[in-house]
Amino acid sequence: MNTHPALETAGAYLHAQMGDTRTPWAGNSEGPFVTISRESGAGGSSLARALALRLNAQMSEPFPWTVYTGNLIEEMLHNHHLSPHLARFLPEDKVSEISASVGELVGLHPNLWDLVQKSNDLMRRLARVGHAILVGRGANFATSALSHGVHIRLVGPAEHRARHMARLQTTDEAGALAFNSKRDLARERYVRTNFNADIKDPTAYDLVIDTGRVSLNDAAELIAILVRARTPINR
Repeated sequence: MNTHPALETAGAYLHAQMGDTRTPWAGNSEGPFVTISRESGAGGSSLARALALRLNAQMSEPFPWTVYTGNLIEEMLHNHHLSPHLARFLPEDKVSEISASVGELVGLHPNLWDLVQKSNDLMRRLARVGHAILVGRGANFATSALSHGVHIRLVGPAEHRARHMARLQTTDEAGALAFNSKRDLARERYVRTNFNADIKDPTAYDLVIDTGRVSLNDAAELIAILVRARTPINR
């Protein structure tokens, strides 16, 4: 599994914590961390990278802020000594009960509900260790009971998001608009199925940012201010 150096550093720190015989993450060791929920095409991954660069430049810490998106599932499978090929059974959407049951019966994969719960547990562990930017997968709901987190939701006009996605996928805006709509519905189902929550509920977030009005750089600065305010002084 090829990973970014920052991911390897954070992963090594996480594994060291998990292997410690003492009670991990006790006292003030919890956080800080950021979760980013996003409408498709609103720039979630780009914002996460910009935020990590800003936080790493502004703060002197023993290990860097790291972005977890698709690599979150890779890390979960690696931690549980499971095949990386299982990632294809864990889209950010509800897997149909029939497909899941058949897959388990013929030995294609473990219980998918268990894998989702393992992913949620890993997000909580990463949040407790701190300096994690968790993108998608209902991370704000999985970590809602933890302190020192900043929970962000990115939205934007459908046309603005379609233009952004069309550039990323080198397709036309009509195709990008349909792609975004399908992906947003999938993410809504994922959160509703696994957390019994509404991904669009603004009360689940500290900030809801319209990236059609606020640039990603300005959004990163706003979030960094909140992170600094919630970072334990003695951390």
